[in-house]
Amino acid sequence: MKTIELSKAQQLVAEGINLSETERKVVQQERLHELVDYARQHSPYFAKLYANLPDNYTLSDLPITEKSKLLENYGDWVTDRELNLENVLAYVGRDESRSDELLLGKYTALRTSGSSGNPLPMVRDDHRNKIHAQLIAQRLCGQMDPDFLNIRKKKVATVIHTSNGASSYEAAKRMIQANLGYEHNFLCLSVLDSIEHIVEELNRFQPESMTGYPSVLVQLALQQQNGNLHLNLQALASSAEMLSEENFYLLQQAFNCPVANNYCMTEGGEIAMTHNCPHLHLNEDWIIVEPVDKDKKPLGETEEWSEGILVTDLTNYVQPIIRYYVNDVVRIKRMPLKCCPLPQLEIRGRVCPSYTLAGKTFTAAALVTKAEVWPGLTSYQFVQTNDNTLELRGTCQSGYDSAEVLGNLCQQIQGYFAENNASEAQVVWSEKPFVPNKQGGKIPVYIRIE
Repeated sequence: MKTIELSKAQQLVAEGINLSETERKVVQQERLHELVDYARQHSPYFAKLYANLPDNYTLSDLPITEKSKLLENYGDWVTDRELNLENVLAYVGRDESRSDELLLGKYTALRTSGSSGNPLPMVRDDHRNKIHAQLIAQRLCGQMDPDFLNIRKKKVATVIHTSNGASSYEAAKRMIQANLGYEHNFLCLSVLDSIEHIVEELNRFQPESMTGYPSVLVQLALQQQNGNLHLNLQALASSAEMLSEENFYLLQQAFNCPVANNYCMTEGGEIAMTHNCPHLHLNEDWIIVEPVDKDKKPLGETEEWSEGILVTDLTNYVQPIIRYYVNDVVRIKRMPLKCCPLPQLEIRGRVCPSYTLAGKTFTAAALVTKAEVWPGLTSYQFVQTNDNTLELRGTCQSGYDSAEVLGNLCQQIQGYFAENNASEAQVVWSEKPFVPNKQGGKIPVYIRIE
């Protein structure tokens, strides 16, 4: 297990923000070689995968890794021979009363949301945990009150997916265990609850700080603007989903407080984050992100949108993530902004799924393309309720008539299907709440329910 002193982690993260792009690349390559060499020595899977690497290998020489193959070889993938899929899954599914326990007495572990139906358990060592904790403390929250999530001093609420093993929920449980006696200062709400219930609980609790997924926070911002929610927040933090620049300012305006946004994933950790601004900045001294095309070939130094990314987390030595494919659509802009010298990362969210409606197969990209620019529409979801019917659910900006906004968009999409030989397709709008993934807290733009 790789460990690091807290003071050293603080120093390295602090130094990284001031490196030039050239210096960051040098440090990045040094850390990459250290990680790869360690993986070759301690992971049978990587030893075999990297058997034919040249002596002076570069990032492009390393084969791409994918979730299905890594899961299939889980026991050989991890670098600690005491770890196996069975004991890791047992740990992430353990009873809440044992949430303060460490796996094998030295690791933390959680699982991905499993939106694809096959959750991946991730083990994290001391080195990984301290580096990523410092990325959050120094870069994401550096302009905020350092105690804004300290439940010994603040009342904190979070709206997340409350399922054992889910990343945010595991963090919430660890917070409670570390602050026994202050549970009354922490409110954990489920995204499966109705907005009305969440609003009622938040009004009762009156948090000073709040965290959650953007899709939920935006709805709460609208409730605050409409006068149904009455919060006086000092800080707000979002993660797990895309938060547009428009919605960043919506949250800031509605709650009149600093807003932090974190683009993270269970596998790769804190990839990019805001620095007291609406822009996500890539932590490239610790995380490598390679935008790739549909064939998983790196796009190189370009600002065009990718069709996926390869992620390398330079901090995790117990379960290495090296050139791991994720189907997020991003682009990287290297021109530094005044708010932060790190590159800007823009994300469109998950790759849109395909679906069959009225006997024809479509991609949700056409729906997203229309909805993203629709006047007055703040957030949305398309719910397929049967073979022929698609239901549009959405929230609108203050001053807009929901029936008019959603109704007009439905007409546009109805015409789209008619033009594509699916005249039997029916598009209707609904005031029902969004439907989250059952295994995770992220709100998909398209989902089918029976």
